[in-house]
Amino acid sequence: MPKAPAKPLTPDQVLDKMAKYCAYQERCVKDVKDKLKTFDIPEKAKEEILEYLIDNRFVDNERFVRSFVRGKVNQSGWGLNKIRFHLMQKGIAKELIDEALRQTDEEVYRQKLIAILKTKAKTVKAASDYEKKRKLAAYAMQKGFEGSLVWDVLNGICFA
Repeated sequence: MPKAPAKPLTPDQVLDKMAKYCAYQERCVKDVKDKLKTFDIPEKAKEEILEYLIDNRFVDNERFVRSFVRGKVNQSGWGLNKIRFHLMQKGIAKELIDEALRQTDEEVYRQKLIAILKTKAKTVKAASDYEKKRKLAAYAMQKGFEGSLVWDVLNGICFA
């Protein structure tokens, strides 16, 4: 038996859903706009909802960027290049991205890279030390770490 179509939501109900959506985790303006597109309400109501969410700090790109950078470095093990790319995809201003990336603790970041490389080194099969380092460098750069930092770390660590 087919499911009955859902009853359309009112703008107030959409606002309530969007407030919960934003409260659940940090969101950027683009994420909220994309989510609003999924609701069948007038464009004017969508604009008013977005404005309300921004004015009442449910959505704050600056706060989102800081949280995103912290999470991706600490939990996901992403490098700054990959983080920058993903933030640009979300339409975040270059100045906000640059500021958040500058706030990254360089020593914590370097130690994260070392830990990632040491873990990966246990599974890399290579005929020579050079080939192993090359594979590890490619892996780290694919995760968004800067080439100069990767090679600096690889040349300072023994993976025997």
